[in-house]
Amino acid sequence: MIGESSMDKTVSALMRCGVAFALSAVLAAGALGAPAAFAYAAEGNAADTPATGTPAPDAPAPEAPAPDAPSADGDATADGSGGGAASNSPSADDVPAKPAAKVATKVSGLNRTISKKPSGTIKDTIKVSPAGKRTVQLQLYNGAAKKWKTRATFTTNRAGKVTLKYPADWKKKNTTKWRVVVKAADTAKQYVSKTVQVTTYNRSTVKLKAKSAVIMEASTGQVFYAKAPDTKRQNASTTKMMTALLALERNKLSAPVAITKQAATTDYSNLGARAIGDVTTVKNLLYMTLLPSDNGAAEALAIHTAGSEKAFVALMNARAKELGCTHTSFKSPHGLTRKGHGSSARDLAKIARVALKNRTFAKIVNTKSYRFTTSRGNSYTMKTTNKLLGKTAGIRGVKTGYTDAAGHCFVGAFKYKGKTYLTVVLGSPSSDQRWSDTKALLKYVKKYF
Repeated sequence: MIGESSMDKTVSALMRCGVAFALSAVLAAGALGAPAAFAYAAEGNAADTPATGTPAPDAPAPEAPAPDAPSADGDATADGSGGGAASNSPSADDVPAKPAAKVATKVSGLNRTISKKPSGTIKDTIKVSPAGKRTVQLQLYNGAAKKWKTRATFTTNRAGKVTLKYPADWKKKNTTKWRVVVKAADTAKQYVSKTVQVTTYNRSTVKLKAKSAVIMEASTGQVFYAKAPDTKRQNASTTKMMTALLALERNKLSAPVAITKQAATTDYSNLGARAIGDVTTVKNLLYMTLLPSDNGAAEALAIHTAGSEKAFVALMNARAKELGCTHTSFKSPHGLTRKGHGSSARDLAKIARVALKNRTFAKIVNTKSYRFTTSRGNSYTMKTTNKLLGKTAGIRGVKTGYTDAAGHCFVGAFKYKGKTYLTVVLGSPSSDQRWSDTKALLKYVKKYF
């Protein structure tokens, strides 16, 4: 046909409208910065009509696939990720595995209190777990700088064991503070120990004739000088420190005490027969026990406190055990020689350390003289047997002792630069020598503290 039919004109107009619509969509998409999507419509059935490239006028543009999203058929995307349904969540392979939590490091066998002469060496074997080749540091505390400094480094064996060898820094001071640091491993945390205290004693030789001797710092119980400190010996009237301590712990100072015949007739007592049946107080008997070292007064306190000497001696030994006395066995409240009776220099320092915490005890042993009158009017005047009290600066007591078996003994309290040092000498050959021996120990304190 030469001319267009009305149908052909209609189709041609519609097609022109579709092109205009599509161009408008392209221009709009470009203005918004989005990619243009074309939909081509074929005239007739796709099976028998090839696509003409002409966009369908009203067909919606399909959404563009999200960048890097896996294709619907499961093929890997451009970045190599697996196919399947599109998802914003990373796959399990993309999430890094959390590292296993580190376990605590433990150390066994560490000795935290060490006492050594400077002539020796300090070695301490510890075990670290988890085991393996672990790095272990020994650190020394610098008090002036308030810092810890590594002084030695070790490596454990595969079983976790290592022997720590302390550097010689400890030999130059009375006390040094150390700590052990085990460095962290792949599966274990770092470990830092509590403070290890090293005490250096006998830093120099003290010429003594006493058989046993000790210097102990009262606040800590640390021993800084020792000569046969744990040898059990007859200790004479230094025994009365324990007698007085128990009497103070179990009685009121004002409590009346009736003097028994057993107490009044005790060997080496100034009570005498006139005191039998007389009444005085616990306080007066304490002064009489500790200043002139009266045996009858000690016996009277024992009987009053426990009902009998035997019962009181049992209390003495039980209390000594509580105080950590391992070389002490009391057989009387006064210290007269009896088989099996005795103590050590270290144990006597322990007893004095506790007794001096009692204010009444500390006051009595720091007294040079005392006088009291009984209910019958009997008067007793006494002086201390401590010849250093009031003559040697810093001396604050404590107790003398002598028997043929024990020799001359003295437990002293020496106040120096704000601290109290307990000195003990046992078995000095004479009374004068025990004072010389004690003064030699005081010189040691002044030299090193």
